[in-house]
Amino acid sequence: MIWMSRIRLRVFAFVVGIAFTAIGLLSLTALPALPVVGVAFAAAAVAVNSMTSRLKHSICHGCGRPLGDTPSSQYGVVCRQCGSLTLPGNAGGLVDSGTLEDEGVDEVA
Repeated sequence: MIWMSRIRLRVFAFVVGIAFTAIGLLSLTALPALPVVGVAFAAAAVAVNSMTSRLKHSICHGCGRPLGDTPSSQYGVVCRQCGSLTLPGNAGGLVDSGTLEDEGVDEVA
């Protein structure tokens, strides 16, 4: 199983576990629903943020090793360790396309 799939499965299992725990607490105790759901939501948000924090950096999605200054090609970056292809992009995953003025286009037809 590739590294990215393991991260997705781990996050999914943790969120489902938190949801089942909240449902169990609500059904077995007399706790009010709003605080239990709020704490479950906050715990899920913190867990997802901490589990996916390594995705901010340029890493291989196949093995999880840092790519560093590995040169990028037209199709992505090839990992030197496992040989998998990772799509290029900045840390947020969004590629800046620029504005129409940068491309020399005056107006959209």
